[in-house]
Amino acid sequence: MIPIPELISILRNVDLFAEIPEASIESIAQSLKEVHYKKGEMIIQKGESGTCMYVIYSGRVFVHFEDTKVAEIGARQTFGEFSLLNSDPRNASISALEDTHLLRLDQHDFYKIMGNSTEFMRGVIRILIERLAEQNKELIDTLKKREVELTRQVEEQTKDLINAILEIKSQNDDLEKYNKEIINQKAIIEEKNHHITESIRYARTIQQSILPSTELISWTLPDSFILFKPRDVVSGDFYWFASKTILYENTEETVVIIAAADCTGHGVPGAFMSMIGSSLLNDIVNARGVIEPDEILNLLHRGVRYSLNQEQTESRDGMDISLCTIHLERKILKYAGAMNSLYYIQNEEMREIKADRRSIGGSQKEEQRIFTKHELDISTPTTFYLTTDGYLDQFSGLDHKKFMSKRFKDLTFEIHNQPMSDQKIHFDKTIQTWMDGCEQIDDILVIGVRI
Repeated sequence: MIPIPELISILRNVDLFAEIPEASIESIAQSLKEVHYKKGEMIIQKGESGTCMYVIYSGRVFVHFEDTKVAEIGARQTFGEFSLLNSDPRNASISALEDTHLLRLDQHDFYKIMGNSTEFMRGVIRILIERLAEQNKELIDTLKKREVELTRQVEEQTKDLINAILEIKSQNDDLEKYNKEIINQKAIIEEKNHHITESIRYARTIQQSILPSTELISWTLPDSFILFKPRDVVSGDFYWFASKTILYENTEETVVIIAAADCTGHGVPGAFMSMIGSSLLNDIVNARGVIEPDEILNLLHRGVRYSLNQEQTESRDGMDISLCTIHLERKILKYAGAMNSLYYIQNEEMREIKADRRSIGGSQKEEQRIFTKHELDISTPTTFYLTTDGYLDQFSGLDHKKFMSKRFKDLTFEIHNQPMSDQKIHFDKTIQTWMDGCEQIDDILVIGVRI
């Protein structure tokens, strides 16, 4: 068995893991499984599902399509990396050129480690994206060169047509051959697009796995609903939830923290930001034990700027968020918001607590960004709503006007006494009717809670 320090040293020389934290490197090293293959033995069969990657400890392997050898790979090199994120069928076979000793990292171990470390997740995703970009660049360069070559050949054939009519048939045969090549290139591009689409769909699975369980939220806040309607396959909006037991004046009390966040952009860029935001909230609340909403947003802002290195780069990405801390036994609700207000109804009166007019992350002109905490007595029955701007900014298919906050407040007041499950349906039907054929322009997230 290979000692762990040696495995760590090997992994440090693998570019996929070169920049990740020491703890994550050690976790990967402990997850590696040693496997041995005899000369000529098949390691990967074309068409089988990819669920792992390999690091070659000793020996050599070769990539082949049936009997056609494509490439050789030697010690300290890797293969199968993209299978960690995508379980699509393998597109080639790999066999041992000689007796070979491999280190295998399985997909489920990789996800477990990635879920425990934001830095690891960012480092690995960045490198995989760079590799994908390099592959796409190589494909584009190849197609451009092929296009120039095809143009040159067509010009030569045109000259031949002028010089000799008898060569028309031969040239037509050549043109048919080139057309077939173009069709083949088109098929390659379509296959690449298919793989990218499948990767995005798998990213949705990963994103959905980090969202809190709606069953857990319903168990803690039985009178609640979440309307979540991503515009694309993956979403830049996300909701977050935590329930903690704390000591207050020597008495245990339950504290619930719930948030609705809208990250910069939507689709894949927004989804990456949502994963960073969710991981930072987990660290701030669950690891550090911070429960005051203004302190959570202060730390979240610093965390986003640090994670994206915004002091040194031109990145202006961030998020808008509304976050509530609810002390269930003491009947106190505390709120802090970045751009997104809190709407609540108490004693049959609709009220709005406006958020601070600055976002989480992005540019910062002030010396230190501090968010405001608002406290609300909810000993009287209270219904409150958190929303991102997707619902409010949606255009009407009839007159192309936005829904806006006034209509939102009127709608909440109209239905706030209904069961929460009915309210969710009403919110959904209302925005569908409002759109009237107009496309959804942004992710939509609305959370309603009755205390």
